[in-house]
Amino acid sequence: MGLAEADRRGLERTGGERPEGERAGGGVAILNPLVREIVEILLDLGGAAHRDLVVAHVAKRRGIYRPSEAMRRELDEAFAAYCGGASDPRASGLLHLPYGPHSRRWALTDQAHAMLRSVDAR
Repeated sequence: MGLAEADRRGLERTGGERPEGERAGGGVAILNPLVREIVEILLDLGGAAHRDLVVAHVAKRRGIYRPSEAMRRELDEAFAAYCGGASDPRASGLLHLPYGPHSRRWALTDQAHAMLRSVDAR
């Protein structure tokens, strides 16, 4: 999977905020394990997908047939929190809403998608 290799190449998953302006190897810091799951699913789905499809895929990976409302909310909040930070020019861009703030389509940024695809190709 691309993220495992990307972790070794500079992407980092941490439990808290990094000091202002600090990035792992100039890459993208993945601060939340839920965001990591979302990123892996989006990468598998070509870089973008409807929120409900992403939630269904995460549930399937966890062995759950039908995702609960709590799971949907948890993933939605993780996406929203990270996506909101991506609008800050100092933040690493990873996720965005390609059709605006009321869209239910989730996507990797072009930069993140290209970087993760290049890691997969190696």
